[in-house]
Amino acid sequence: MKKWKASYTVEAAVIVPLFLAAMALAMRISIALYIEVRDQKEQEEIADMWEVENFYKFQIVDEVKND
Repeated sequence: MKKWKASYTVEAAVIVPLFLAAMALAMRISIALYIEVRDQKEQEEIADMWEVENFYKFQIVDEVKND
């Protein structure tokens, strides 16, 4: 009977660290992907602001040109 209890302990000593390492790796990858998506969204917002600014510049040029 002791032999079975010891085998569970040995299995747990191997499986638990592997499971924790896999979870840590998954979290690290998830955080990296989140940061990448956040940065891309920020770049898109900056590009949108430039587009709006350029639109207003062209609108002012058209108004001056038509006057």
